[in-house]
Amino acid sequence: MKWIAYVLVGAVTACATAAAPNKPVATSIAAPHASLASYQTFSFGLSDQPKPGYQVTPRSLEVQRRLRPAVLEALQQHGYVESENKGDFIVKLAAGTGTIENPAAERAVPGGPARGFIGIHIYDAEAGTEVWQGSAFAEIDPEKIDDSLLKMGVEHMLAEFPSRNQAPVANAK
Repeated sequence: MKWIAYVLVGAVTACATAAAPNKPVATSIAAPHASLASYQTFSFGLSDQPKPGYQVTPRSLEVQRRLRPAVLEALQQHGYVESENKGDFIVKLAAGTGTIENPAAERAVPGGPARGFIGIHIYDAEAGTEVWQGSAFAEIDPEKIDDSLLKMGVEHMLAEFPSRNQAPVANAK
């Protein structure tokens, strides 16, 4: 997907702007021809890898576990329904930690502040192609997971995610 490579360069460059400590910088992009409004249901899939420069740590799985309810709530607020079976789209979460001072350069700075990465990747369930992705970066305390910071990152990422035009239907579980 060539378009993702080009858009990611712009999105990652936008993330390079300095953010206040403990405030996430979030971006999102959608595939140009994706019809997200036609989706009604979603399900969660296996994890994705974090962006280059960020490593999966023992805490990454715990971060992903804590991200799931925040993403679930946000998508339900947008009118989508979780399905235990295969939904119309699959949500994959990613998390990692790094010491990246400049995400656009993707260079780790030894001894630099710890930076956390969370990502949401959405794939069309039928075609298997990625149709949307969001990412957030923030300075973090590597010893403590800040649930409010995670929720803020999810809210920023999904703020522009298209909502269903109709009221949510009964839970598909």
